[in-house]
Amino acid sequence: MFEEYYSKKTEYGEVWHIPTKNFFFGLKDDEEALIEIDKGKSILVRFLTCSEPGEDGKRKVFMRLNGQTRIIEIQDRNIKVTTQEHQKADKNDSKQIGSPLQGKLSQVLVKEGETVKQNQPLFVIEAMKMETTITATATGKVEKITLPAGTMVKSDDLVISMN
Repeated sequence: MFEEYYSKKTEYGEVWHIPTKNFFFGLKDDEEALIEIDKGKSILVRFLTCSEPGEDGKRKVFMRLNGQTRIIEIQDRNIKVTTQEHQKADKNDSKQIGSPLQGKLSQVLVKEGETVKQNQPLFVIEAMKMETTITATATGKVEKITLPAGTMVKSDDLVISMN
C-alpha cells in the first residue's frame, strides 16, 4: 500500500490541497475552487472551457488563476494518437535534403525531374507563424520528393532526394 501511495505522490506531488470532489471529478464549465496551497496562501481556480483534441491528442484548457486567464495544453490520455514516422535524411549524404526543424511543410517549390541550381529554393517549412525557405546546396536534379506539401515534419525528415 505504501508503494502505491509513494508512486502516486511522486507522479502528482502533494494533492491533499485540492478539494476531494474536484480531485476526483474535476471542475465543470465556469466552476471555481479555492485551493489552499500553504498556510495562509490560497489560489482561486476557475475552469472556463476545454477545446476539442487536436491531431496530436492535445486539448487546450482555458482557466483563470487568481483572476488571470491561462491557457495550457494537456495530452488527452483517452485518445489514441497514431504518429506517422517519416524516413530520416542521411546527414552524411549531401543528396538527401531533410527538414532542418519541426513544422509544417507548407510548400514544395520544385518538381521531380527538375534541374535546380545552387541556392534555388526547394521547399518552405512553417513553424510558429514563421516561414523558413530551404535551398539547394548544390546544382543537381530532383530525383524524388518524399513528402507532399501540408505534411507535418520533424527535424531531419527526408523531403527531397537529389541525384
